[in-house]
This record gives sequence, C-alpha cells and structure tokens, in this order.
Amino acid sequence: MISFFAKKPYLLDDPTKPGKVFWQRLTARVRAEEIAAYLGAKLNPTQGYENDVCIYIKSYLLNQAKDEASYIDILDDKYTIQLLKSRPNINVIAMSKPHLDFLRTVIKNKIVYIPHHHINIERIRRKRRKIVNCGYIGSNPRYDTQLNQEIGERLKKIGLNFIPYYNYDTREDIIDYYKKIDIQIIGHFTRLDDPYYHQTKIVNAMSFGIPTIASQRLGYIEVKDFFIPVTNLDELVEAAKTMKEPAFYNRWPEKIMAEAEKYHISNIAKLYQSLDNLQI
Repeated sequence: MISFFAKKPYLLDDPTKPGKVFWQRLTARVRAEEIAAYLGAKLNPTQGYENDVCIYIKSYLLNQAKDEASYIDILDDKYTIQLLKSRPNINVIAMSKPHLDFLRTVIKNKIVYIPHHHINIERIRRKRRKIVNCGYIGSNPRYDTQLNQEIGERLKKIGLNFIPYYNYDTREDIIDYYKKIDIQIIGHFTRLDDPYYHQTKIVNAMSFGIPTIASQRLGYIEVKDFFIPVTNLDELVEAAKTMKEPAFYNRWPEKIMAEAEKYHISNIAKLYQSLDNLQI
C-alpha cells in the first residue's frame, strides 16, 4: 500500500489585481490528491501507514520519513535538498529528466523519475474548427502579466486573440479553458537552463491536440519534437502566424496527442505502483 502526505493547496491575494487571488501548492493536488484517488491509496493518514510506502510531497521536514521505505517528492524545494544531504538513505522522486540529472549532482540518495500526469484524464479532444484563440495558463500572474500583455498586443496585430488564464479553482476549470483555445503560448525567455521547470504545461495542451509555441527551456527537452521552439518574441509571433494556416496546424494534433498518452494518469500510476512492488 502507498500513503501520500501533502499540505493542501491554498489561496494568496494577488497584489497586481485587488480582490483577486491565485492558488499556491497546486502540485499537491496533482501529485497527491489526484494520483492517490486514482490508485486507491491513502492521503494524509494519521494511523495505519507504518508499513506502507510513504511519499511526502514537497516536505520541509524529514523526521517522519523512514530510510529506504520513504520517498520525498522534492519538486522545486531547494531547502529539502540540503536536509537530504544528511539523510542519504531516503529515496527521492524527480519530476523531469533534467531535474533528475541535476539532483544526481547534489545529493547521493537513490532517485527515481516520475513526471506529472497531464490534466486530461478523460482524454477530451479539441473540437474547434477555427484557429483564432491563443492562451497561456499559470498560477501566479505577478510574474507573467506584463510579458503576456505585450504578447497579446503583438498577436492581435496578426489576427489572433490571446487570453491568459490565472484565476482557476478546479481541474475542470482548466479543462474548460483548454476547450476554448487553439494554440498555447509560453513566452518565457529567461532562466532557460533552470532544472526546476518541466514539460507539464506543454503536455497538458498536447493531450487535447493543442500545439504549443514556447522557448527552448531545458525542462522541455523530453517533448522537444512536440512543440514549436522559438528564441524570442519576434520568432514567437512568426510561428503563430504560420500556425494560423490550417495545412500546417493540422500536422500537429494526432502527433502530439499520441505522445501525451505517455503522461496519462493510467501510465503514470504504474510508476507509483512500481515503488510499492520494490518494497515486497
């Protein structure tokens, strides 16, 4: 049996938009709540987990973790890396292959790779016929608002709408948003070698058959053949202009949906189940 331990997601006030809030710790929803429900695993049990494989999501304390029987799903928690240096027998979960490579350079723990599953559990397909709506989804608009405003102005000049989405509550909210867009835009051109970024935004769009235009971040390397890479805003706009053409656009949906299946929860769940089997 597997037990997951994670703090709940919470809301913060958005300082850029009075009266608005945004979610923090959403990885707990994906990598604890959703996967535990799918597996029929325990979530934050208070007893009866002593002989389970215990997975701690972004844990800031290691006092409950048992050597060899526990896994720390470290995500982007740099503080826990320092703690793990004194606990080399606790297992660690990496969220991407660049993340895995990075962790191997800083800690001696056993590390396994388990990516995020994508959001499209029901395998919903994009059914829109027009190619007019571009989108970006993120949890923290403080860092994105100014950049996305510029992107929106540039895309408007070539006849495309750009509607970023920040304030969502549920997985269903995000699914409804993806049903309304035709191209995903990720216009970040800094910190390209940061090992803490990962491919999940791109994979989420892929699962609906929605192509993505994005920078060439290290964290996107696993899907490098399944999105349109650009190096600056001018290239992004040109790529979007090309993507407006149905003949070019239609090359992408089947290809990217097939690749996204690797990240469906049914396949990611098998990676968690293998951790339980290792303890038998």
